[in-house]
Amino acid sequence: MLDLGIQKGSKDKSDEYNTKFLNQLDPGEEITGEIYIGEMKKRLIKKTEIDEFYVIITDHENKQKWICGLITSYYPKSGNIYGEKGGRVYSLIDSLNHALNNVSMNVQESYSVNFDTFRKNINENVGNVKIKAVQSWNPNAKACNLEVVNAKSGSPVEKNGTTNLEHLAQNDPAIKIAYDGLLSKDKEITKKNLAFELKAMLDNEEINKTEFKKALQKIDKL
Repeated sequence: MLDLGIQKGSKDKSDEYNTKFLNQLDPGEEITGEIYIGEMKKRLIKKTEIDEFYVIITDHENKQKWICGLITSYYPKSGNIYGEKGGRVYSLIDSLNHALNNVSMNVQESYSVNFDTFRKNINENVGNVKIKAVQSWNPNAKACNLEVVNAKSGSPVEKNGTTNLEHLAQNDPAIKIAYDGLLSKDKEITKKNLAFELKAMLDNEEINKTEFKKALQKIDKL
């Protein structure tokens, strides 16, 4: 029989998330969940090519997902993005810098940020965030700016918790498989990476929902 790469379909549609987009957020509305920064993409708007990346906030508990596209100036040679004061990219970076590094907000006139470094460090070291939708400075804007109200870096916890994660893997079969999977892929062993690996295992029906939830609960307690 020829393998066509067909994956097993999900038997339980309750795993589907309710997805909303940036233009559905109203000023003052707050969203909370795991943050993920997507890759830089090009797309056409009225025959003009623009650079855009997505900020995805996923509330696993309430099965809610927000997909927020941010258009930016991107310079491939340096790998930098540019955010001007009052803009959506500026608001995200400025408020993240404030939440994570206790730096005053709205001081810089602009930000020039290496996108790969920004994306890698947020995805690997920041878990759940609380974000407030705020009115854009641009009166013609069709969507709000994103202001991070609360975020914590996971790096100090991960450094102290690596041994604990290894110990945890020895006592939970699902976590052990995920742990070994990360090792085989030469990926850093972190709580967040283990959670992603466990979710992939759930999607591939290697573990069931009960095993997945119990494993996540054990990881979250560390």
